Parts: sequence; C-alpha cells; structure tokens
Amino acid sequence: MIKICGIKDLATAEKCIELGADMIGFVAHEKSKRYITPEAANSIAAVVQGRVQTCAVGFTLAECESYETDFIQAHDANVAVNHILSGHEIPTGTFRYFLFDKSSGRGETCEYPEWISGFRHRLILAGGLTPKNVGDVIRRYRPFGVDVSSGVETDGVKDISKIAEFIKNANEAYNG
Repeated sequence: MIKICGIKDLATAEKCIELGADMIGFVAHEKSKRYITPEAANSIAAVVQGRVQTCAVGFTLAECESYETDFIQAHDANVAVNHILSGHEIPTGTFRYFLFDKSSGRGETCEYPEWISGFRHRLILAGGLTPKNVGDVIRRYRPFGVDVSSGVETDGVKDISKIAEFIKNANEAYNG
C-alpha cells in the first residue's frame, strides 16, 4: 500500500491516482503547513471516491471528525475498522493499522526498531522516506504500506516527478 500524504488540491490527487497511489492523505492539524480545511478535503474526497482510499491525518481523532474520508489516522486511534494508529513506540491494544513515524510528521529519517517486524501485516512506515530510499526500506522491513509527504516535495510543494518515482520504486520493491 502506497500513501501520498499532504494532498491539498484536486489536480495533485488526480495525478496520484493516475500514478498508482493506493491512498491519499489530508492533513487535519491546523498548525501544519500542509493543513487543508475539512470542506476542501471533503470536496476532493467526493470526486476521487472509489478510485483511491482517502485518509484524514491529525494528532487526535477530534481533529479529524469533520473529514469525510475512508480512514482516520491519529495518535489516539482505536479499534475502529477505519482507524490508523500513529506513533513511534510499541503499540498496545487493538488497532487496524499502525503507522510508525518517529519524526511525528516532520519527514526525518530514522532507523526503524527491530520490534516493528512483529507488526508487518498491518505496519505502515513513514518518516524520511524518499524515492531514493523507499525501495530499500520495503525490501528490508516488508511493511504492509509506506507513507510519504515531504519526501515527494520540492520547495514545500508536491512534485509530480518525485511522486511518480516514489510509486515506481515502491511498486518494484513490493513486486520484486
């Protein structure tokens, strides 16, 4: 599963779909430079519905409650079928997917701890992924999914050529 996060406009969402992304993310945290209002995100989600999964991304579930997306990603996500638990410590409890990002959305590369291998079938890796390193990360850790935002940007704007390279390299690693 390949997730492109920080989508702010329909044109970029459409390009992600065309290039083969499985999920696109809308940032619900108002202090983020990638923040998109619920109204704008819901408008995009309505147009792309059925062609790609959508996800509202916040630090808390409360930040995401006005977003009409397929999934909600937050640090306090719970057992709901459409929740993705975010964090960087060993998760406890019941959850659908676990997104490991030690940088908490800052796009900083880190060494992934060995304990994540116990969650492979529902693990999404994030944090510092780029078109250049995503293939190696997938081959080494075999996660269910990968998530990228700043790693496919140039000067803070989504770069379609970087998105294309990221998706191509991720797919090659998953299929190789």
